[in-house]
Amino acid sequence: MRPAIALLAFAVGTAAGAQSPNAYTYDFRLDQGGKKGGDVIEGTVRVQGSRARVDTRERGHDSDGSYFLVRDGGRTLYVVRPDREEYEVHDADAFARIVGTAMRAVGPVVRFSVHDVRVDTARLGAGAPVAGRRTQRVQLRQRWTTSIRVMGFVKEGVASSAVGEYWADPTFPLMRNPFLDIVGTSLFVLAASDEDFIKDADALKATLFRGAPLKADIRITADDKDGDDDETRLRYEVTSLRVGPVDAAALEVPKGYRKSNKLTFKM
Repeated sequence: MRPAIALLAFAVGTAAGAQSPNAYTYDFRLDQGGKKGGDVIEGTVRVQGSRARVDTRERGHDSDGSYFLVRDGGRTLYVVRPDREEYEVHDADAFARIVGTAMRAVGPVVRFSVHDVRVDTARLGAGAPVAGRRTQRVQLRQRWTTSIRVMGFVKEGVASSAVGEYWADPTFPLMRNPFLDIVGTSLFVLAASDEDFIKDADALKATLFRGAPLKADIRITADDKDGDDDETRLRYEVTSLRVGPVDAAALEVPKGYRKSNKLTFKM
């Protein structure tokens, strides 16, 4: 093997085998809508191995102290309710799509259909550093049309588009953040009722970067035949990232808490 090719093979193999540190903490800021007075969620994710804990602070709102525990590298989610001394267990992917599940539940009365879906992706090269990490910037672009039927009333041709830009460090894939998953999916509202639409978008994002991004900027525009349009925006960013031990006890469900089968989490 020639030296240049050998060096390239080594570099590719090293990048592919890169792993995140076993224990780290990151703080994040999630701005829903980007408008003055809009809801802003700030929080902290503590990670050790395949487990994590997510605590949040929402400006202008009282907190009931609830938090998330993430298990199995992001596949299982616990919602812990200290005010009730209870916890719930969910499949993390299904929980991230609770908005779509709720939309489908009203199916007998309101029906949504999503069609003319077009999706493409782009790798935009090196992005600006985020939380001290070098990043690669990628983009996911989607276009679709939604129809709504409500007790005989039909509204056709609500054309929508979304552009999601993400900044990630390929050498440091972060543990998933359930709040980014849930809020990001809820932005799509009507389209979220189509389970395949959301699943396909998630699969495409997985080809662009691993784990949670360091930064995300998602813009959604809806424009119907009546000339009305509306834009929704989500901005998310990891504001600090620290490698080092975390309190392992904080990643466990407190002793004496009861398992609940009710869904008590609310946006």
